[in-house]
Amino acid sequence: MEINVCHNGDDAFVAWKPEGVIKDCRGFALYRRRNGVEEVVSTWVGFKGDKHDVGERRASTNWPIQKYQWTDYMAKPGDRLQYRVVPMVGPDKDNLRAELTSASKWTAQIQLTHEAERKIEVYFNRGIVAAQWVSRRLGITDHDLKSKSLEKVINTPDDPFRNYLTGPLGERLFEILGEAAKKKREIYAALYELEDRQLEAALAKLGKRAHVVLANGSVKKKGEDQNKHARGVLKKAKVDLHNRMISPRALGHNKFLVILDGKRPRWVWTGSQNWTKTGLCTQANNSLLIDDFRLAKEYRAQWELLKDSGNESPPDLKKANSKPRSIVVAGTRTRLWFTPTIKQVDLAEARKLIGSAKQALLFLMFNPGPNDTLLNQIIAQARRTAKGKRLYIRGAINQDPSTTKNPVRLFDQTNVVNADYDVTLPAAIDKATEFFVREMKKLPKARAMVHSKVVLIDPFGDSVLMTGSHNLGPKASGTNDENFLIIRGASGLAGAYATNIMAIYNQYRWRFRLQKQRAKDRWQGLQDDDEWQNGYLKPGSAALREINFWIGK
Repeated sequence: MEINVCHNGDDAFVAWKPEGVIKDCRGFALYRRRNGVEEVVSTWVGFKGDKHDVGERRASTNWPIQKYQWTDYMAKPGDRLQYRVVPMVGPDKDNLRAELTSASKWTAQIQLTHEAERKIEVYFNRGIVAAQWVSRRLGITDHDLKSKSLEKVINTPDDPFRNYLTGPLGERLFEILGEAAKKKREIYAALYELEDRQLEAALAKLGKRAHVVLANGSVKKKGEDQNKHARGVLKKAKVDLHNRMISPRALGHNKFLVILDGKRPRWVWTGSQNWTKTGLCTQANNSLLIDDFRLAKEYRAQWELLKDSGNESPPDLKKANSKPRSIVVAGTRTRLWFTPTIKQVDLAEARKLIGSAKQALLFLMFNPGPNDTLLNQIIAQARRTAKGKRLYIRGAINQDPSTTKNPVRLFDQTNVVNADYDVTLPAAIDKATEFFVREMKKLPKARAMVHSKVVLIDPFGDSVLMTGSHNLGPKASGTNDENFLIIRGASGLAGAYATNIMAIYNQYRWRFRLQKQRAKDRWQGLQDDDEWQNGYLKPGSAALREINFWIGK
């Protein structure tokens, strides 16, 4: 049995492959060594017809895993981990035994740390509410989604449920701001939205040492301001506040923070996470903390350009943005783009990199738009891949960006002819089943479930990571204020983002497919025979190629 593990500092993604179909195998038990203590990973779903309590979990020796990959959400930051996969065989589900001769060896030990590369930390939140634990925590029924209960939770600073949703991302951001206040550091922030009482209070505590360019969010009429309340809080605290009221003409879409070490810019916090309660708690987001004087200096200079531009996007700003900054961060090749640019030069570089993919394209997107986007480029790349050199392509996107005039062909069968292509949209379990309760997809007024904007190329090769605030389309390139990082050859970052992308993709994939199936065809539980293996291990199949990809073949 071959086995491979990658992690994002919070979750571990485990993939494995046996030598072939295992006779009488009802699935796999997953063993974990956590900080030296051996335990059996538990699962949530049993065999079809099994009697069980609502929300019950059982050891995977009893309810085995009938697939070849698993995201371990029960791991915790800081854990030292090893994994082993063991086939569970027997004449039926009630008489299972471990087949040790076909088991994997223990993996090498990993530690769940957020320092994915030297001087680069990566953080993700846990903001998916279409999950069983959320439903059970809120007491959701088929008649009441309890959205008001969730709204109360995410509006309450330091609520334990809220803290779990914000995850390591929220914990680290508040830690950074608290540390800056305690050590009397200056910070510079360019923010699209600011609508969270805990974040507002953290910035206010910095007072005059906080310098903030605050946009007016996404509004329909000139002069409207989504951030009016926060603006009042910051003014009262004597924060050095500068308005950038460019919506609805454009979006001041940055969400970056620069922290000074003495008088020098040193740390940059950037990514997809809006400084709002939904950005922290109910959307899938990512952020990076980079310790590099040269990079921080570039972000600090951009802050100054934004401040001086007021409510406009003058030609000088676009001209300055149209030249990338090339910086080596602790041995990692990094390119930094700001927008708006002239003639989509940032997207041109990104398209070229996508076109050079040799193994895989993994992505998360919000809504890049219908034309000339990196999503269009990924679909085009799927179709033009040379015969016999199939790319592995997986992604989750918040919504189909198609318009009537400009369909994106997101689910066109042509996409899978030359590539192993699959993409999912967010979905929730809409009706309770034997093993699952009903779920909330999103809060009633929320637009985003997947808010990250990430493209990851060849994670196990010469990897390329693209991330930031950039929505990966022409409006983000030519109209909005954005920042966009392209990081090459960073295997730790690639593993972290691959883990996060697959956690979100796998979370929504089955739920999305349920919406397309008749009730009688929906999956009802584990299969009590060994034939479930055949679909995965069929020679030449996309499923087998997926298994091979994740174990490094």
